[in-house]
Order: sequence, then structure tokens, then C-alpha cells
Amino acid sequence: MSITGIEIETKQNPSACLPPTDAFAWNIMKWVRQALRRCRLVAAALSAWTALLAPALAGDHLQQIVPEFNAYFKLSDRTRLYLLGDVTKTKSENSTDGELGAHLDLTLIPVLRPALREADWERERFLWMRFGYVVLGPAGAGAGITERRGIAELTARMLLPQQVWLVNRARVDLRDIDGEFSQRYRLRMGIEREFTVDGVVMVPYAQAETLYDTRYASWNRQLYQAGVEVELSKAWRVETYLARQNDSQSASGNVDMLGLVFKHYH
Repeated sequence: MSITGIEIETKQNPSACLPPTDAFAWNIMKWVRQALRRCRLVAAALSAWTALLAPALAGDHLQQIVPEFNAYFKLSDRTRLYLLGDVTKTKSENSTDGELGAHLDLTLIPVLRPALREADWERERFLWMRFGYVVLGPAGAGAGITERRGIAELTARMLLPQQVWLVNRARVDLRDIDGEFSQRYRLRMGIEREFTVDGVVMVPYAQAETLYDTRYASWNRQLYQAGVEVELSKAWRVETYLARQNDSQSASGNVDMLGLVFKHYH
């Protein structure tokens, strides 16, 4: 294009200049290239976190691998349904446990910040609550439920300099373990920051949590976790993490975990 002798370059979608069949094939190839780029970033993030943190995960701790699937269903601007399922494989004990849960997330509409209503549900809300019910037990045919757990938690987020977010969570677990009732109180603090790498959104994070168990009347357990979440598409994300759990009351509570979480948003 030329205006008064000045050449101006205009950007145009290449597929718009192609016949319909060729344009469809071009769009398919573009989608495949984007998917491969995201898969490479996920693999690179997993390798980086493992290489960085794995040397610290050693000693007398049990080793666990935790694949997990999460599904989120938006019910309204203020509510959503959160479903989870995971399997925990303890390598040294050759045991496998499962967990299933359903939760309701609630938030106050940010009246003074209306733009946040259309953004990401969890990361763009400054204060929200979760109520849930979880069952746990050994995986396998005929295995029974060993724990039923009611959950209530409150999460608050605060923006720090350099677009870093401080995330604080307080949670109560109401536990029925083989007929014995107890409570567990949990306080967690973490930081996270969103980055865009080659057009792909990534959110690395680190967090620490301390847990009080009424069975022992002590803050007996600490959990340290670092990971990264990668956006595959508007509906899918994948998160990988490494975690260490220390427990002063139970040797089986001292574990190192490698987790992989697939998340679907509907």
C-alpha cells in the first residue's frame, strides 16, 4: 500500500489468500505447530524443576508419584464447581491410594474492579472461599474408604511489586478416619508470577504450609512445594510440581512427591 509516496506494510492472515481447502490445511498445520510448541515448553519446565529441586529430595523420605485430574465448571460470576481425582503411588511401599472430591467455590463480585469479572476466575479474585467433600482410600477393586473429609477454606491474594502475587490460604479439614473424628488446621503462604514465553502463558510458583492436627495437639506437619502451570489452550492447563512433606508424629508422613496435574476449564 502507498500513501503519498510512503510505503506502508499491512499485515494479513496468509490463509485468507488461499482456496478454502488450502486455508483449512494451513490452519490445521498452524494449530499443530502451536500444540508442539506448548508440549516442548511443558517438557522443558518439568525437566528444569526436576533438575533444580530433585537433589534436595533425598534422605529417609518416602517417594511418591501423584497424577491428578481437576475439572472446573463455571456456574456464575460468583460460583464454580471444582472436581478432583488423583492417585498416589508410594514407590518404596509399593502401595497406591486414591482420592475423589467435589467442591463449591464462592467469591464476592469485585464491584470496584468490574474488569476482573471476565478474567481468570481464581487468579483475578482477591478473596474467595471453597467448601468441599473428599473421600480417600486404597486404590483397587473392593478397596474401602478409609477417610472422609469435609473442607472449608479461605484464600486471599495481594499484588506485590514486579507483578508478583502473594497468595495466602487458611483451611480446616473435618476428618473421619475409620470412625475417629478429628480436625486439621492448615495455613499456607505462597508467591507466583505469570510469564508469557513464545506466546505460551506459564505461572511458576512456590509455597509453604504448616498443619495442626488435633489428634496430636501440635503443628506436626509442614509441606513445601514448587511448580509451574502451563496453559495449553483456553480449556486446558497442565501443572507439574515437586514437594517435600515433613511430619514429626508419623514416619509415613515424611514424603517427597512428584506431581502432574491436568486441569480442564468448562
